[in-house]
Amino acid sequence: MKYFFVGAIGLSMLLSACEKREEIKLPYEGDKIVVNTLIQPDSVIYIRVTRSVPSNVYNDAGYNDIPGATVTLTANEASVLPLQVQTIKGLSYYVSSQKAILGQQYKVAVSASGLQAVTGTDTLPPAPLVSKPGAQRGSSRVQFTLQDLPASADYYRIRIYMTDAATGLGAFLLFRLDPAFNNNMVEYFSKGNYNSLIMNDERFNGKPVNFVLQTADPIMNAGEITVEVSALTNNTYRYFSTLAAQRDAGTTLGSHVRVFTNVTNGYGIVGGINTRKMIVKIP
Repeated sequence: MKYFFVGAIGLSMLLSACEKREEIKLPYEGDKIVVNTLIQPDSVIYIRVTRSVPSNVYNDAGYNDIPGATVTLTANEASVLPLQVQTIKGLSYYVSSQKAILGQQYKVAVSASGLQAVTGTDTLPPAPLVSKPGAQRGSSRVQFTLQDLPASADYYRIRIYMTDAATGLGAFLLFRLDPAFNNNMVEYFSKGNYNSLIMNDERFNGKPVNFVLQTADPIMNAGEITVEVSALTNNTYRYFSTLAAQRDAGTTLGSHVRVFTNVTNGYGIVGGINTRKMIVKIP
């Protein structure tokens, strides 16, 4: 029997620019705690805790918080980090008073009345080694160089953000790998464009790679292009990959994809991420 996980994402993934509501009926495993946090070195930790809902329930107001939940954050199975509840853009988060530190392992534990207690654990990946960003006005190509680390499996997310100089407004751009320049990574080619690319280093382990990204539309306005490259842990990579696969599969045709979770007895992701941003001025 196939299942389709629908729970609270709680994080600004920006994986799809639009959505189509479909009525689907799939088996439901009962209410569970959903935990979502992406932990970035040198940043405080934001933890979103909600309750899961059946896949045929669509709540325009968002997924419900769990009143009275007990949330614990520990580092290296020893130090308990204090948390305080903050409301950000109308959503409640448990926020650490200390910044995450590279080299430590973080564990989130949540318990609530009437629900099974959950835990999720992950480490933090080293920062991606990126350089030489480039983009030009009137062109549809954005490029940069990535030096992959040897002797380890590495995982990445790539996004492009454009800020318009005239309006100050910004948005993630749709793009794909340019087939003319990245022919050794054919499995990542797509007829469509997306605003994030999730990939591993199987094709270029330990080597420098010159990435050339092709934007859906030429870059016509003056402003700034931000090339964002994130190193991911295996947990975060599997979560993003299955989330993207679920989006691509749709909700009515083909096999439904179950989104990966490392939250024991629940849903969501406790994942490590390490993001580097490179800014290119577009005159």
